[in-house]
Amino acid sequence: MEWNCRVFDGTAGGIISEGGEAKLSDRSKSYKKLILNTLTFAIGSFGSKILVLILVPLYTAVLSPAEYGTVDLIAQTANILIPIFTLTISEAALRFGLDAKDRERRKRIYTVCLRVLSIGLVLMAAIFPLLSRLDYLSGQTLTLYVYVWTSSLRQLNMTFVRALEKVKLFALDGVICTLTMLLLNILFLLGFKWGMTGYLLAIILSDLISSLFLFFAGRLYRYVGFGKVGKGLVRAMLKYAAPMMPATLLWLVTSISDRFIVKLFHGEELTGILSIAYKIPTILTTIFTMFSQAWNMSAISENSSSGRDRFYTEVFSFNQSFMYVLSAGILLLIKPVTYIWVDSAYFISYRYAPLLVLATVFTCFNVFLGSVYIAQKKTKHTFYTSLAAGVINIILNFALIPRFGIYGAAIATFAAYFAVFFYRLYDSRRYIHFDFSLSKILTNTVLLACMVILNQLDVNPWLFYGSLGLVFVLVVMVNIRELLYIAAAMVPAKIRSKIGIFKKLEKIVKI
Repeated sequence: MEWNCRVFDGTAGGIISEGGEAKLSDRSKSYKKLILNTLTFAIGSFGSKILVLILVPLYTAVLSPAEYGTVDLIAQTANILIPIFTLTISEAALRFGLDAKDRERRKRIYTVCLRVLSIGLVLMAAIFPLLSRLDYLSGQTLTLYVYVWTSSLRQLNMTFVRALEKVKLFALDGVICTLTMLLLNILFLLGFKWGMTGYLLAIILSDLISSLFLFFAGRLYRYVGFGKVGKGLVRAMLKYAAPMMPATLLWLVTSISDRFIVKLFHGEELTGILSIAYKIPTILTTIFTMFSQAWNMSAISENSSSGRDRFYTEVFSFNQSFMYVLSAGILLLIKPVTYIWVDSAYFISYRYAPLLVLATVFTCFNVFLGSVYIAQKKTKHTFYTSLAAGVINIILNFALIPRFGIYGAAIATFAAYFAVFFYRLYDSRRYIHFDFSLSKILTNTVLLACMVILNQLDVNPWLFYGSLGLVFVLVVMVNIRELLYIAAAMVPAKIRSKIGIFKKLEKIVKI
């Protein structure tokens, strides 16, 4: 097999050097749609995602590390059960819904999803006796079932609203869900003092309210059918979604297996510390998710366009640069932010979070590369690569956690995502021939690794922050050209030609 791989020189000019100057106007509509959708999804996602971070001080003040570790395990168990009993059918809702050209076909698509969801959740009741034997689920199995049900329904309705391209409604739902979640947490944790039960009920009720809002405000009831939907459509949707179920499950296992293994060897208290350590990287995933939701729609719609490969190249380059700079900023401030942000019982989590931040960078890159498989309907490759990540992660978890504790968990997580990233980087190019800079990837990774190591040192504050600040500046310098290039590319050519700063920028980045 011939890869035909051209690795560009890492500069914005290198991105567009082949074939002359880039004709940005030819792709302006693609960029505008991507940016508009990203901003809209940001409005819908930012509040709810940031709320998770804002509520951490409340959680750490009300719940002990052992209690927080327990409720986190319950939530993660729900996240494992959802793809198993829904067959990740909501993923098919987006892919097939965007392709559908008429209301009748969309009605059949949504109906298939509802039926698969209903059957799966009925079957889930059969495993209740097994779940009740898990010590951390004692007395919480019914709560877990309702959690899975409401979360699955909300996920489907959110996805189908995106398939209908009602992105403003999606954004409004995010705002409503955020406010509901905030009020319920205050009521249940501070008012009623319900502890772990209040934590879970706040999530369940906010998901239920969101599901009902989307169903009625989006008029999704018009897409509910009671007749035959066609075996061909059912087979096609299940063929697409089914491989994503084990892939999603394996990806979740890679993300959360360390918490279960830490509990096994070190108990609930360290599990709670690890759970809080994962909250810092949430900043990265929050921002990336806003982009990713819009990007998946663009990847599907641009799949057959003539400028597809160049579009992927430029967006992938910007995505890398932005994530590297953002993660460097987080690593610069992670210690003082953690000190202010969490209760003293959880402060030690700042030592483990830096390596998880680096691992999360490659998680985001893997999600981006996974969009190639989604656009090409090659979901089996998502499964294979996720399987590799899961196997690597579990083996390293059992090898490292008993001896190194949370550090072992962080190392295993990073190693799994890092290995799968490089496989996907080359494998995905069999379908879309985008270019990338290997030297830029390695340089940025080494610089971030230096910041991770520096965060483990107990030295003079001036030396500590001075060293971190220096490495941060180096990361910005490595990535500045790509950031400037894409920023300028978003501005229409007529406006650029009239503003002096853009004229200077054109000379620097060869717009």
